[in-house]
Amino acid sequence: MKLDKWNYGDAVKRHPIKEGQTAIFDDGSMVKVHNIFDPLPAIMKNADLIFVDPPWNLGNLNSFYTKADRTDYQDSFERFYKRLFECIGEINPNICYIEVGKEYLPEFMLEAKRLYKQVAFYNSMYYHKKDNMCYVIRASNKRRKLSLDYMDEEDVIEWICVNEDYDCIGDLCMGRGLVGVNAYKNGKRFVGTELNPKRLAVLLESIAKLGGTYHIEGGE
Repeated sequence: MKLDKWNYGDAVKRHPIKEGQTAIFDDGSMVKVHNIFDPLPAIMKNADLIFVDPPWNLGNLNSFYTKADRTDYQDSFERFYKRLFECIGEINPNICYIEVGKEYLPEFMLEAKRLYKQVAFYNSMYYHKKDNMCYVIRASNKRRKLSLDYMDEEDVIEWICVNEDYDCIGDLCMGRGLVGVNAYKNGKRFVGTELNPKRLAVLLESIAKLGGTYHIEGGE
């Protein structure tokens, strides 16, 4: 039985998109409903900067499967994050930001160091509450010291989209599209993948409210 609790304002009814389909925006940005364990979509290789806020542990990962009305639950979080970093390596962006909780921060740092020479993390928070601690890893091959400590993750994303040097930002767990919206507001292209079409539809609606247009390709 489907859970009506996670309909995200029914955006998907107003902006239908389903698994395997890609939304292509007026500025060339693209997002696709996609399972990360499937082959990486070619659109993601357009990204020269990544920001991704993936699930932080196995329970969190499987909760997103529930919200997407899926039952193909995962039994290994290591398998997931190894695949995440495999995708990042395949994209090979100049700069990569990864948001993570405390539990897997060491493992994520280690994986980032396999791909980049300069890896650091910043203390952050979510929902603008200091008790909601998280961390934002920045990985690149050039050292850069930034004043991002104790900024809320939403403010970090906004700062990245305004201040980093990039042509196209990518997000492998696009969710409701905070990365895409901030990129669009700053006149930058974005690409992304998201497991749950109901969540991705929130991004489509947000861009439409900003005056953007898109069309859907692929699928049946």
